[in-house]
Amino acid sequence: MKVKSLKSFTSVLAVMTLCGTTALADFIPLPVKWSQPIQYDAAGLIIGRDRLSDHTVPAPTGGVRADDFLCLSHDPIVAVRWWGSYIGEGPNSGLAPRPNTGPGAIPFDLSFHDSSGNGNPTIHPFSLPTTLLLLQPVKAQEFYVGVDQSGDYVYRYDAYLPQPFFQQGTTANPIEYFIDIDQPSGQRWGWHETPLVNLDFPAVAPGHTGPWANDPPHDLAFELMIIPEPGLLTLSGLGFLLLLTGRRRR
Repeated sequence: MKVKSLKSFTSVLAVMTLCGTTALADFIPLPVKWSQPIQYDAAGLIIGRDRLSDHTVPAPTGGVRADDFLCLSHDPIVAVRWWGSYIGEGPNSGLAPRPNTGPGAIPFDLSFHDSSGNGNPTIHPFSLPTTLLLLQPVKAQEFYVGVDQSGDYVYRYDAYLPQPFFQQGTTANPIEYFIDIDQPSGQRWGWHETPLVNLDFPAVAPGHTGPWANDPPHDLAFELMIIPEPGLLTLSGLGFLLLLTGRRRR
């Protein structure tokens, strides 16, 4: 299974290279396995605020944030989308939104963890990250999407993982994992909240290896994407190549 998945992952990256434009940068066109995105209020503001996630800033104000998700299938995670802000940068600061970047421009650290809630149903909603399963730097696109209720500019981030994250959950035996995301830049970057309440409370720690503590009551905004079926991948890749060819002929 892993060999097949890695081959498909390589194909995804090959399609990106062949397209050679920002066509895939603004929105990674892969099936979403887990989704808890930002939401907007009636005034058009993004609901909630950001939670500082930068392990170069000491806790309790800094550290890294993590949130949980439930795995119901073995499909490996190959890309992640999330939302966040540079805390204090907004219309009232006199600063303009940061310019949108191309793919692979903004460095982050991202890791996946096991959860103390697995096999211990009485612990919810206070489960915490446990074993560090995969830690890797990623390079994300940064794309401005609006202003939040605390007055900060909010950006969407899209990144392919350098290495897929393989999971073991199934519908019959679901497994909870945690993902943590931080931008270790000292720029007061924060991971944005979502009003969508899923599973357990988020967690906070000085670094990716803990020790972890619960960080209620908000959830954090992110989406996890998987490798599509081989047939769908082929059709998608062909479609993008045809689109690119058509543009070049005009």
